[in-house]
Amino acid sequence: MDTRQITRNQSISIAARRGTTVRVARGRVWLTRDRDIKDYILGPGESLEIASDGQVVVFGLTEAFVQVDKPERAPGLWTALVARLTWMGERA
Repeated sequence: MDTRQITRNQSISIAARRGTTVRVARGRVWLTRDRDIKDYILGPGESLEIASDGQVVVFGLTEAFVQVDKPERAPGLWTALVARLTWMGERA
């Protein structure tokens, strides 16, 4: 978990992976994402899970504390395929 303080009228950019969650611990922020026509206003206790990889910009409407939780890296395609084939072989 990464906690960041944002001052009023300050923005930060986050390189987010699918499954990243942005939580507001204190204050209010305006959040916008790549390839998303909607913008989001989040207040204390509110969060947003990012559905796809891309840049997220968080702008402080007030002084705010934001927590960014990035998911564990998902296994690569080949790792998942080998694991599946190994499991199938054990059943036979």
